[in-house]
Amino acid sequence: MAGIPRAAKWVIGLSILGALLLGGGIVAAVALWMLPQKPREPLKVRLDTQGKYGLLATHKAAAGYAKAIDEAKKLHPGAVEATFDPANLETARSVLNEHQPRYAMVFILPEELDVNFGWQWLKLTTELDDDPFVDVRTGFITGANPDLAAALVRRIGAVAAGQKQLAGALVDNLGPNEQAQAGAFYTGRGVFMLPACDERLATRFVSHANGGFSDDHLDALDGAGIVHFGGHGHPDTVDGGLTADRCRRLKLSPCVVFNGACYTGVTDRWFEMFTPQGKIIERQTPPEKSFCLAMLQTEAAAYLAALHPDHGIPVYQEMEFMAYSGASLGDVIKHTHDGVILGAGGKLPELADLKDGQPTPPWTPADMMLKGTAARVLFGDPALVPCEAFTKPPFDVTVREEAGALKIAAALANPKLLSTYADTYHDDLAYTKLGFNDRALIVADLPAGWDKVSAVNVVHVTASGAELRHRLVGFAVERDGDARRLHVQVDVPSDAYMQSAFRVQGAKVELEAKK
Repeated sequence: MAGIPRAAKWVIGLSILGALLLGGGIVAAVALWMLPQKPREPLKVRLDTQGKYGLLATHKAAAGYAKAIDEAKKLHPGAVEATFDPANLETARSVLNEHQPRYAMVFILPEELDVNFGWQWLKLTTELDDDPFVDVRTGFITGANPDLAAALVRRIGAVAAGQKQLAGALVDNLGPNEQAQAGAFYTGRGVFMLPACDERLATRFVSHANGGFSDDHLDALDGAGIVHFGGHGHPDTVDGGLTADRCRRLKLSPCVVFNGACYTGVTDRWFEMFTPQGKIIERQTPPEKSFCLAMLQTEAAAYLAALHPDHGIPVYQEMEFMAYSGASLGDVIKHTHDGVILGAGGKLPELADLKDGQPTPPWTPADMMLKGTAARVLFGDPALVPCEAFTKPPFDVTVREEAGALKIAAALANPKLLSTYADTYHDDLAYTKLGFNDRALIVADLPAGWDKVSAVNVVHVTASGAELRHRLVGFAVERDGDARRLHVQVDVPSDAYMQSAFRVQGAKVELEAKK
């Protein structure tokens, strides 16, 4: 359920094979395709100063990570400071309730962080008001030792101050290609999964055979301000790709790293879900084997990954959201978690702790993907804004009041946002059970007096003059300071992988909302 889907890997493999076989008069074009693009101007990075900021540390991290906390105070003078017990989050709830920070940097030791903590922290941060959405945008700070944790915060500060720059370039490491010849390693222009990023970034991809990412390619991701990893994974590796050891030795520029491979946010404890015994097995990863801790030793200024089996497409959704919103990384990871909430019908799915020896729960594929995506976390400063918006948002949304109801129209505005229009959890309207529905994820600012919405009706979904089948998946109203926003997810049929009749300029969803 992680990384690049098999159908997409076939596309990559066949494209590369075709380029290798054509030859003749097209050799020059292939050579041009292999050359790197000219670098774009560095990204404009800043720290978002909206709202209050919190510096929270577990009791052990407060003692062990004192240098890192001091560095964070330089970044956020006047931030609320508190300690808490990770085994009893009620000790953190009182601080969050009292101060209501918009952002929180949470210092935590590797052995204190696992999927159970991640899920319970997410649950806590949705419970500070009466809506189901995330209220505190969180970034975690940890490291293989206290000095490395402090180095991460200093690196964030240097990037935020412009002393280190994020290059205007993106590399999409697609991970192992099962169709590639043994030992093969390919790189070329463009990122077929993220065409909107070509509007601002010099883009290139990396694809290789199983085991093809060797010591000879440790510089393959250098020069990029944004890096993506795809593929399946375990706590110590992207399967068939980079290991923790090689990750530690990567030659990276300062960058923000998005990883969609399973378990690659694990710092110590993890849970193997599917075993011959039909029971969950709790496992530990030594610090030197943790892919996550290795990544946090590189020049990465932020790292987004999962503490559990992940699902790769929401990672591309994070990157597209960043591109069209110019949002902070805290809002980027909040966008992912808010999407889980809508995909679960407008409420956070049940996130019960996993235990060693527990029978493997009878989760559906949707359950697995919703809970896995809920296990995604940000390592870094949630207030860090890596770039300004550089592409159009997915919809042009209009809202008008009529006869005591709200009439909401959302017209599709940016077909280049491939992953944004995919429902990564449901397949009931898909062309095949190996695919996903398409979706419209709509956010509408509510006028004064609309604090609550009791019902949403999908009036029409149209594209190219034709009415499309549809299903309302979920809706909820978000309170964000004085603002009130209605979030709605409507699903439509897909025709093929990330293809549907809906994905055309001007396709429209018309809604009616009632108090």
